[in-house]
Amino acid sequence: MDTPTPSSDQSPPPPDPDAVSLAPGDDLHERPENTHLILYLAAFALFVGLTVWGLVAYQHSENDDQAREKAIELAVLFSASDLKSPDIDATARVLGTDGGAACADDGSALRESLFHQQIVNGAAGPGQRPILVARNLLEGERLVLTVYCPDRLPEFDAWVDGLKLEAGE
Repeated sequence: MDTPTPSSDQSPPPPDPDAVSLAPGDDLHERPENTHLILYLAAFALFVGLTVWGLVAYQHSENDDQAREKAIELAVLFSASDLKSPDIDATARVLGTDGGAACADDGSALRESLFHQQIVNGAAGPGQRPILVARNLLEGERLVLTVYCPDRLPEFDAWVDGLKLEAGE
């Protein structure tokens, strides 16, 4: 069977302008300039919408006065207990009106283990040993709970009673 070979004077037929070419090629020069305009407008509208939502949802000044009053109350209690008084503005920002992380009970086992890790001799690894803690070191946390979440005081006092503390202040 002989296959017909194209003669040298036959050329391939011209491409159909309506046909879709599957050959890879760069058609960037053939695209109109505004093909991404809709994408850019949608991204801009999303950015503006999220910005407006964030500004509306952010309620900073509502609780500032209450947080500052509680921070002042805490500073007075610290001074009365002969402890260094914390910065009022920083306390108001960190603890807010509800005590923040100090009153949250979302990971009490984690919080307890972190506390136990902090009351060690400062060594790392096998040399790490627990130490006896002076009772007044826990007074700051007790004062925070007194101001921000007094309902948690009995639980805290029971937990402190289970620790091995030095008898002196």
